[in-house]
This record gives sequence, C-alpha cells and structure tokens, in this order.
Amino acid sequence: MARHVLLACLLFASPLVATAQHTIDAPDSAPAGSEIAITVGGSVSPREFITIVERGSREGSYNDYKYVSKTGPIALSTPTTPGDYEIRVLGPESPYPTLARHALRVQQVSATLEAPAQVAAGASFQVRWTGPGNARDYVGIGDATHPYLAYVYTRQGNPLSLRAPDQPGEYELRYFLGAGDKVAGSRKLTVGAVSASLSAPATVVGGSEFAVRWTGPGNKHDYITIVPKGAREGEYGPYQYTARGNPVTLRAPLAAGEYELRYSTGQSSATVARVALQVTPAAHVPGRISVETAGVTDAPGAVEVILDASGSMRQKLGTQRRIDVAKQTLTDLVRTLPAGTPFALRVFGREVGSCQTALDIPLGALDREVARARIASLDAKNEAKTPIGASLEQVTQDLASARGNAEVIVVTDGEETCGGDPAAAIASLRERAPHIRVSIVGLAIEDAALAATFRRWADAGGGLYFDARDAGALNRALALAVRPRFEVIDASGHVLAEGVVGGEPVSVMPGTHIVRLKNNAGREQPVTVREKDTVAVKL
Repeated sequence: MARHVLLACLLFASPLVATAQHTIDAPDSAPAGSEIAITVGGSVSPREFITIVERGSREGSYNDYKYVSKTGPIALSTPTTPGDYEIRVLGPESPYPTLARHALRVQQVSATLEAPAQVAAGASFQVRWTGPGNARDYVGIGDATHPYLAYVYTRQGNPLSLRAPDQPGEYELRYFLGAGDKVAGSRKLTVGAVSASLSAPATVVGGSEFAVRWTGPGNKHDYITIVPKGAREGEYGPYQYTARGNPVTLRAPLAAGEYELRYSTGQSSATVARVALQVTPAAHVPGRISVETAGVTDAPGAVEVILDASGSMRQKLGTQRRIDVAKQTLTDLVRTLPAGTPFALRVFGREVGSCQTALDIPLGALDREVARARIASLDAKNEAKTPIGASLEQVTQDLASARGNAEVIVVTDGEETCGGDPAAAIASLRERAPHIRVSIVGLAIEDAALAATFRRWADAGGGLYFDARDAGALNRALALAVRPRFEVIDASGHVLAEGVVGGEPVSVMPGTHIVRLKNNAGREQPVTVREKDTVAVKL
C-alpha cells in the first residue's frame, strides 16, 4: 500500500447511501493522482475493501485497494487519468459484490518545470516546479528509452537539486504523479560533454607515492584511479577523489606491470580521461602480514543489517531465489553472533511501487529465536523500489542506544531507485557518528560501474565491499563484515594496507611498520616485515 497524505479540503462532501448497511462519505471530485479521505459507515464486516474503478466497470473488478476501517477515514490515491470513476466497497469473497458505490470525477492536473536549457554532464543544477505536490510526486530526468534515470521527490523542496547524467545527449525533465507514474509536465534538457586531462610520471616504482595533476569537471565524487591496462569500464584500484585537491597523491600497486590512470565520473564511473602508467619493480619484494586476535576480541557494539527485499531479489542465484539465499545467510549470522549482541534488522522494498523502509527488529539484545522467526517471514515483492539512501538516513536513529563501535551491513542486488543519495547519507552518518561503520554486500552484481559505486560507498563508510556471487560468498561476507578491521601504517603515519582480522593476509613492502586495530588506537603492535615472508600478528 502507498504512503498517504490526507487532503482535509476534500473531506466535506456529502455521503451517498448505497445500502441500508453501508455508506460512503467521500468527495465528488478530486485532482488526478491526489489522495482523498474516504469514510465507510454502517455494518462493516472483516476484509471488506474499498477501491476506485472507472464508471461502468464490471462488477467485482478492482484496482488499488484498502481494507475498510472501522476506526476512521481511509486514504486512497485517485487514478492519474482524468475521467468519471466510482468508489466502491466490495465484499470479502469472490465475485466481490458491490456493497456501496459513490461517483467520483477525477480532474486533470498539470505541472511546469523551470531549469537551465543546458547543463554539463554530471553537474548538479536546480529545478523549480509547480504542480500538485502530492506525497509521492517526483521530478526525474529521462530520455527516449527510460522514463527516468534519476529523480527527486517534490517533498524535498522547491527548488530541487538534480544531477545531470554523465553521458551527453538530449534528455527531458519530467514531473511525475507518484500514484501512477504519469507525466504531468516536462521540458527539454541538453546535457553537454565534459573533458578532462591527467598529468603524471610515465613510470613509477611499485609501492611508491606520486602526484597526479588533473583538469576536469570536478563534479561530486569524481575520482582518479589506477587500474591494470585493459580493465573493464567502471573497475578501479587505488584512488583519490578530485575533491581532495590538485594534485592528488596516489600509491602505486606493489605488482609491476602496465597500468592506466583514469579520471572517472562519480555517478557512473565513466572514464573521461586516461593515460598509460608503467609500474616498475621495487628494490625489494613485498612480504605479507596476517592478523589474528589474542584471546577474546571486542564484540561489535551493535550490528544492523539492512536487507533489500525488492523485486530483483526474487531472481535465482544458482538454484535458489536471492531472497531465500539472503534469509539463510542472515539466519546463520544470528546463530553465530555472540549471545546478547545488540542487533537490528531494517528491510526495504516490500511494497509494490513504494520506497518503503521499515525497522523490522529494533535494536536490542539478540534473541536468536525471535530473529530467526522474523527472518523466515520475509519475502521480496515484484515492482518494489530500492531506497538505499532513505534506509541509511535512518541508521543514526536505529542505533541511537548503541554503545561503542557498530557495524551496518547493507545487502542489496541493485542500485538506488528512489532518488536518494546513499553517498551523502553515509557521509552525514560518519560525520555524526564516526563509531558506526558501513559495509556493502553486492549480491550477484554484474555491472562493474555499480560494483565500483558500492565499493566507494563502503570506503566512505569505513567498512568493506563484498562481491557475493553465490551463497558461500554471501556467508563469508557477513561473517567478515562483523569482524574487527586493522590497518598497517609506516613511520610517517601513512596507511599502507588494510584488512580484516582473521581474513586474508595483506601485502606490504619490507620494513618496520605498525599494525593497529581500526577505531581502537590502544590495540597496536610494531612488526618487521621481510621479503617474501608472512608475519603473523596477534592483537
């Protein structure tokens, strides 16, 4: 069911009595795509429901509906196509007899949009709008094949801030009625091409730091990265955001070989500029460090899982649906977490056409049986949307009572589709609550650019990105996501490598370094690394 805003001005229409047992109190007319208040009076039975259909529709037919309430008005969205309709109360069993009806005229609505005629690819710009401003109305940018590529809800203000696609071309700004995704107004938008350039040494030594000068749009989250020569579009290695300054400093990979420097856009990881980079062998061969804990390690202050239950999670991963694989893995996680661990579960995507997100298990000492039962009841819904940003915006409130470090793990198989800004939500979360880390588990992600976006979100969240392509990988990802993290720093305080306690060893150049637990400065140890050797460290 959709979210609703009651329109008080529409409450004062006279009721139409259809039977001695049922009455309908509702407006005689309302704008297309608006939400109206409907009161059903009389002797109401369980599971009777109310719907709006075209006048003359066959008996028993229905569209969006809500069950009749005995406690007050029902909020229901009007159709987005103007015309003559009926509000009907239907019986609870097929053929759903009509128990009451009320005539409704749905009126035409329109919207206007004011914005620049042309913007640069990837640039942010403002759009002023006029229109009904219903609770779920939104303004999007689309083209000939996509109704919208990105959008923002009108409830977020006027003007709205939108971001142009990374690809130049001809687009349209469109005002959508949220109740039925119908366009109420539009205007043309030209997205112009951008260019960039990179200046750096042609050859660098493995593991060394070097400067890269750049020119380019410098849009939000644009970055410069090092990848192997011929890497797929969207892949990335060591990187720095252009927002860090000019030049940016990068550390060369330890492995010698042919690489590329790329200027990548922050929105779709499209390459705007590239130059060749040769990495030569260092004077010494790297060694490795593996880290375990000495005795009982610190348990996370809290664990919150944010689970995607949108329609794409109904697709198969191997022989099982993705949602079923995720449920099994979550069940394993709650079985292995220490007893009493503060635990919370947030789920999004369970309502058709909705950006619903709900806290299914509020933060509290883990009750394994309660958690298992709640997880077992979950399912994914076709045509449900993916509000990753909106879910992350709730984390501070979800974990308000948490003490100490906390881990947030987002499990999703798709991109943000509700106009949210997950990167901004993570940045805001980390600014307000640096003790909370965000990891992303990408389930069956085939799009390299999307995987790159998830990795950058996890980096910004102080967490990790896990590419889970099967049930075993998902299990390992959740197990590692709740373990402590460590970093290796040199004498100057530069971070040389990062890893997970109990995970794979990390490679570093020979020398004396410091290994320390992240978010726990008191847990550190000096270590001397020799060529080709693996040093085991216990913290």
